[in-house]
Amino acid sequence: MSTKPIKVLQIIPSTGYGGISSMLMNLYRNIDKNKVQFDFAAFNRGQLHDEICANGGRVFYFDYIKKQGPIAYIKKIRQLIKDNGPYSAVHVHSGFKSGFGLLASRLQGIPIRVCHIHTSNTEQSWQKPLLPILKKISLVNSTKLIACGQEAGYFMYGKKDFEILTNAINVNSFTYTNPIDIDKIKMDFKIQKGCMVIGHVGRFVQVKNHNFMINIAEKLKKMDINFKMVFIGDGPLKMDVQHLIERKGLSENIILAGVRSDIPEVMGVFDVFLFPSLFEGLPVSLLEAQASGLPCIVSTGVPKESDVGAGLVKFLEIDNGVDNWVNQIIYEVSKGRGDKKSAGSKLLENGYDIQDNIQRLMEIYNVSS
Repeated sequence: MSTKPIKVLQIIPSTGYGGISSMLMNLYRNIDKNKVQFDFAAFNRGQLHDEICANGGRVFYFDYIKKQGPIAYIKKIRQLIKDNGPYSAVHVHSGFKSGFGLLASRLQGIPIRVCHIHTSNTEQSWQKPLLPILKKISLVNSTKLIACGQEAGYFMYGKKDFEILTNAINVNSFTYTNPIDIDKIKMDFKIQKGCMVIGHVGRFVQVKNHNFMINIAEKLKKMDINFKMVFIGDGPLKMDVQHLIERKGLSENIILAGVRSDIPEVMGVFDVFLFPSLFEGLPVSLLEAQASGLPCIVSTGVPKESDVGAGLVKFLEIDNGVDNWVNQIIYEVSKGRGDKKSAGSKLLENGYDIQDNIQRLMEIYNVSS
């Protein structure tokens, strides 16, 4: 006798490529869909929409909470649950605004309500006075507290008990890449032999600190170094970044490559990975860079736990200035890549195994193995 899979509603910011959606899609692609099926509620439609639907999931879109107001949003989430359930669990990935989705789920009688935090700070200063009440709404309406790492958990939950569910990646997809595909990307990017390639993967938002990377590129150009800097991603500040690149005369040096699905191969093009974020939760792209054997230069705003111990991550203070970052880039590139198999082993040792995370997620959802 066949039984239907249980349904879980995942509330996320967007179905575009990003840290949260990448983490969740890594899980969704690998779960047993005879046992569990995900639906998604999001604010923005992105490149992952069609893949979700092809895997049997449904996606529902809403206006931003700020635009429609919390009460209207709560009503719409309740109606979604009522019309499209029954859902065994609702898993909310909306940061400190998760409480609204969790409250709607509680009012609708959802037994398993998961609050999942992916950041260790808030991007906009005006939001900070609201944090205590917003966090409280999340805490009182959750049945399970999850964080991507220790710093994110302490930021959101304080002294409350929480569980860490790491941002697992498919290590094998980075360990075994096709050299032909990598060479094709080099041709597409017009990268010639002997050119230093500095890579970054991240949304065009203030916290990712693209302006600082542009200052680094400006310094490298003044030093007459043959280089390309590649920005992978999209976001609200992309046009501002593009205009700054043009004003500084760096259009030949900096490539805005947009959103891409071939990240393992793109990582194979880079000589060094640059990540000067103002703060982070636990960035998926930094884990992917380490899985690729890339030397990584990251800011101290990135949690130390994101270094898996493969000898690939160097932490620098942003306040140390551009010159120190440039010198470190040149040094790391001169050393070359690390061993991908060794880095992959370290990732698995540190809990970034996709199958282990799926098993833990099934336990959270009370799904029998």
